[in-house]
Amino acid sequence: MRKLLVCPVCYSKDVELDTGGVSGKFCCKNCGYIGSFILEMTEGELEEMLKAKEKDFDKREF
Repeated sequence: MRKLLVCPVCYSKDVELDTGGVSGKFCCKNCGYIGSFILEMTEGELEEMLKAKEKDFDKREF
């Protein structure tokens, strides 16, 4: 299975190496995150995580 690079802030898949990989950091084109920590997961794992986050959000009290 192919692993996706996923932003740890906004969970976007629109992530690439920053400065051509020279810095060892990643850049999210969606939210602007720049850092060396990045999530690597399959499409199925990402869907599971997003569903779990949605359930947690639905349980919140305002």
